[in-house]
Amino acid sequence: MFKQLKKEDEEFQMLLEVAEEYSKQKSGDTSRKKSGNATEIVIRNHLLKREFNVTLNPNVKIQGSKRKNDILLLKPNVDSNKLTYAPNEVDTVLEIKNNAVGGPEDIPNKKVKDIFDELERDTEVNRFAVVVLSETLLPPRKPYKWRYTEEGIGKKNCRVFTLVARKKYPKGGLYKKDAIMEMLEKEEMRRTEDWDQLLKYLQEK
Repeated sequence: MFKQLKKEDEEFQMLLEVAEEYSKQKSGDTSRKKSGNATEIVIRNHLLKREFNVTLNPNVKIQGSKRKNDILLLKPNVDSNKLTYAPNEVDTVLEIKNNAVGGPEDIPNKKVKDIFDELERDTEVNRFAVVVLSETLLPPRKPYKWRYTEEGIGKKNCRVFTLVARKKYPKGGLYKKDAIMEMLEKEEMRRTEDWDQLLKYLQEK
């Protein structure tokens, strides 16, 4: 059962921070763009606050693969400031999404599955997570058809965590602070508790 999203909730703060980061990047701050996309930066920062040993750089690689990854959860005491990691230094691969983008087929889930299948084949790293900041999941509409789901991806060693459920895609867009505040005031968003579940998943060994 989803809970009403409140201003003090960490998930709501993430929504605001992503909007602010996106605005800074759009204004032409190239140094910020080099740190990754807005959602990736915010999720990384919140994981760092929780003292998870996650990679500090965007587009990091695992030896054996040319694939650039959003965030890697590293084994204890592994240097988080490198650009390439040995497979035995990596605990979990995290794919970070603001929301799913549609297509004629189930493209979002298929793309993620292909990425993780390739990484598992080439590096033998076999623990994965998709973190989605928000998605249209609430009535009156049906849940978004092409949303990321564990069933859609179809990998036993992959979990999907959607942090905020909303009623609609806001007219002003998900990167507009005013639109986010309006949705909160109209009680159009819910907290899924997936953030807490993600933290537990990352703590598992």
